[in-house]
Amino acid sequence: MSRFQFIRIRIIGLLLSGLGACLPLLAQTAVATPDTVRQSLPQLEQKFVERNFQLIAQRYQIDIADAAITQAGLRPNPNLWFQGNLYNPGTRKFLQYGPPTQADKDAGIYNSGYYAVQLQQVILLAGKRSKLVALAESNKSLARLAFRDIMRTLHYQLYTTYANLFYDLQGLNLFDEEIARQQRLLESYRIALRTGGVAAYEVTRLEVAIRDLQANSANYRTQIADDQATLRVLLRQPDKTFIMPTELPPLTTTLPALATALDSAQTNRPDIGLSQEQINNAQRSVALEKARRTPDLTTGLLFEKYGNAYNNFTGFQLAMDLPVRNRNQGAIRSAETTLKSVTGGLENQQIVVQSDVLNAYDKLNTYYAQLNARPDGYLDRIQNISVEATKAYNARTIGLLDYLDKIRTYQQAQLNNINLLNNLFNTQQLLNYTTNTRFF
Repeated sequence: MSRFQFIRIRIIGLLLSGLGACLPLLAQTAVATPDTVRQSLPQLEQKFVERNFQLIAQRYQIDIADAAITQAGLRPNPNLWFQGNLYNPGTRKFLQYGPPTQADKDAGIYNSGYYAVQLQQVILLAGKRSKLVALAESNKSLARLAFRDIMRTLHYQLYTTYANLFYDLQGLNLFDEEIARQQRLLESYRIALRTGGVAAYEVTRLEVAIRDLQANSANYRTQIADDQATLRVLLRQPDKTFIMPTELPPLTTTLPALATALDSAQTNRPDIGLSQEQINNAQRSVALEKARRTPDLTTGLLFEKYGNAYNNFTGFQLAMDLPVRNRNQGAIRSAETTLKSVTGGLENQQIVVQSDVLNAYDKLNTYYAQLNARPDGYLDRIQNISVEATKAYNARTIGLLDYLDKIRTYQQAQLNNINLLNNLFNTQQLLNYTTNTRFF
């Protein structure tokens, strides 16, 4: 062995053997920032419930619907009407309401003190008030179901984003470790190149491999940035705090029975509840519009001084629109058409829900089969690929290309495992989402 080859082997061996102690530190510093906050999934979920803008806004919608129920139950206000003389041309006085003199009375002249007072009250007929309250209560039920549906969707988004961030950081750490490993190897090759111990193409080959790793690392960094942006919106967190996930719930491999999942979805999905309540709402709208065919009754009392058949006239009033032309035909037809439309929508929504559950169930079965197909000790042997390849390269029993190929195999195996665990967790959450049931 030549002196240059000996120096080359020693340099490479020392750098590679010392790299193992540095990799954990490099993995942490790759994503650590001064304002990093470590958050567990339950901690984020609590903040999400308290801060999320969409949930807060939908809670206000429930309060608005509750106020509408109160308003619908209120009866019409009575109407008070007053009429009096502004100017008396006989006496040339304004607002003259004093009693006439005895001489005016004897002469039959009552040209002062005229006024009339009328009190009216509208009475709703055909049960309109109770039907208005029933419709307002249905609107509140719709608002509550909409809140549950938003909660279900955002909860699923929070869980999957957290898991994506958790596994994206693992993928980033994997590539950053490999970049650090191969950059040290590249530096040793550049030293050996100056002494003639290696060929120039070997240095170039290492540079290309590092560029490829850097591109993959950049992709993961952009995905992590997207994850952080989604979490900031979900948590309504305006600052630039980096949320560092701590852990995920333990992996569960028990799959619920398909019939149980389907029944849970049909019972618990708020969008099915929305479709059912829309039918109820439409039925109440039809009942209200039919009740509006009956005109309301206006009753009243009238007192008139000096202006009717005799002084101090007191009378009663009854008034009602005659339903000759307008019997609310258009509004009734519109409400009945809406009822037909939403009735068909319920059946369609039930089919959609069933399809969603079957889709999630099939995906989860696929990932379970992939997980269960792994032989015993598979993950330990993946780790051994990197260790054994490094030992073989240090011992010069394999060349650079063979070494890089083994390291690439190690990287791909690790990525496959990361992606499998991420897909498995997200699909479990998808089944929870499609059934609105916490199976996992």
